Amino acid sequence: MEKTVLSEPAYLSKAEHYAASAERCREQVRRKLVSWGAPAAVCERILDTLEDTHFISETRYAEAFVHDKVAYQGWGRRKIKWMLLGEHISESVIDEALKNIDEQEYFHQLRRAIAQKKGATWDQVTRFVLQRGFLPDELTQVRQDAE
Repeated sequence: MEKTVLSEPAYLSKAEHYAASAERCREQVRRKLVSWGAPAAVCERILDTLEDTHFISETRYAEAFVHDKVAYQGWGRRKIKWMLLGEHISESVIDEALKNIDEQEYFHQLRRAIAQKKGATWDQVTRFVLQRGFLPDELTQVRQDAE
């Protein structure tokens, strides 16, 4: 099945609507434009326009992503960073967004993750929270606080 080739203003309009529906990063919008059949040169111009008009912002996206993953999914710093790197967000933007984590909420989520493994061995708990992206020294800190 062939994709219909649209004009650049039509792709821009669709991309604006897509970016306005939720916080998006440049890479997500690029993938969507490619799936719609937009040529590479058109994609780049549209992405630059969306950044210039503030429809997309890597900083805003990273901050929202960090907040949501800590608050709603209970992820740790390491997992969040790897997921953002996978979206081609720059490391400096990621590190800045990670600095804004509410430490009280973050450690609450870590304690919650530990509590989910009630009755498990400490090795099992450790593996579980490390898979969630928490750092070993954070786990040690929570463990020492509990003793």
